[in-house]
Amino acid sequence: MADLRNVRTVFLDRDGTINVKADDGEYIRSPEDLVLLPGAARAVAALNAAGLRTVLVTNQRWLSDPGADAVRFDAVQRRLERLLADEGARLDAAYHCPHATASCECRKPGAGMLTQAAREHAFELAESVMIGDSETDMEAGRAAGTATVLLRGGDGEAAGADAVVDDLAAAVRLILSAKDSRSA
Repeated sequence: MADLRNVRTVFLDRDGTINVKADDGEYIRSPEDLVLLPGAARAVAALNAAGLRTVLVTNQRWLSDPGADAVRFDAVQRRLERLLADEGARLDAAYHCPHATASCECRKPGAGMLTQAAREHAFELAESVMIGDSETDMEAGRAAGTATVLLRGGDGEAAGADAVVDDLAAAVRLILSAKDSRSA
């Protein structure tokens, strides 16, 4: 398993990692559709309390559809931030890819959003971990040179992930216990 003891930045997928994922072929397009997964906000708050940078990286292909409304995406994002804040959690940065599949460098499984965040916030990708529920998330993390933690129950396979856990809370416990072992 990749070394999680030196993690300073945690990349988080959104749908299926922090909030309930829409049905296959559907997207979270309105604020009322966004529902946090149990324990997700507390897990992000634990990362915040530990002084770890939290960066959201999410593909939002529906924004490339004709007539898609970016204002609606912004409203969904504001609801996410409000729901997290209600439980004492925050995201330090958020990136999204609005492009169609295979049309850009930023869309996961590419590393574009992760490398952009590292460049804009001056941190090392080798001191980062990507947490998500899909193989696409794991591929993005590997492409960027981060550790990877796959959440069970998503559409990803365990192949290639540094760790596989049940949910975001378990991923955060894994990271924080690795960091604690460094100081022990």
